[in-house]
Amino acid sequence: MVIVVASDQHLGYVNSNSNKFSDFLSKLSTRTDVTDFVILGDFMDMWRRDISGLFLEQHEILQKILDLKTKMNVYCIAGNHDFHLLKLVNHNYPLNFTKELNLPGKGITYKFRHGWEFDTIQQEPFMELLCHNMSDEAGKIRSDFWDVFKKTLEHGVLEKLEGVFSGHAKVKNHLEEMQKPPNERSFKPTDVEKNACSSVKDGEILIFGHTHRPFVNTANNVVNSGSWISDEVITNTYVELDGSRIRLIQYDSGVEITEREQCPSP
Repeated sequence: MVIVVASDQHLGYVNSNSNKFSDFLSKLSTRTDVTDFVILGDFMDMWRRDISGLFLEQHEILQKILDLKTKMNVYCIAGNHDFHLLKLVNHNYPLNFTKELNLPGKGITYKFRHGWEFDTIQQEPFMELLCHNMSDEAGKIRSDFWDVFKKTLEHGVLEKLEGVFSGHAKVKNHLEEMQKPPNERSFKPTDVEKNACSSVKDGEILIFGHTHRPFVNTANNVVNSGSWISDEVITNTYVELDGSRIRLIQYDSGVEITEREQCPSP
């Protein structure tokens, strides 16, 4: 049983390394040892792009993933930037996106989460609404979001959002915070990583993304799969799980990233 995991491609984003990821998929299709492939969220960047055009633009990558389904199990998890994909249910879609995934290994459970669950800035109602972007024009994401948000107020659902803004003075401030890069938020990636580490139970290995900071922490059985965007210092990384062995590999160089201490111990 060999599981390959990749996250945070942010396809459609101007700094997405989509060509590299497409090449990675082609190489993956030639392997005979891989039994499972997990796409771990933020596969599509629906916050930044017209969602209809985005899927048309990425048709070649989508086809490669569909082809992989004939050779291995393919699992797709939704992240905060493509959270709306969880709403595509009860239809005969070729890919099924879930919120989380657990796979049994030999004496271990692999726990797959995108990572927004450990980030208190991210809240489900907003992640969903920010995906309702129907324009590529700069600045349209926020205005489109406010159009949708106002409609929710007209339908009397404001009381259902109570508690969502805990710790944030104003709705506007919260939205601005959500849309900042991870390293610019008041709730830092290290806070996310600490929450991730403290969530792991005995007999589990947690694999998550979201922060774009790839690392392995075997002391806490945690690995971050990194990202495929050029904004980051270390990019184009993926994870291989073989038994209890965890490998974090940079695709460009083929170099394995060894133990890193970015994840604070609980």
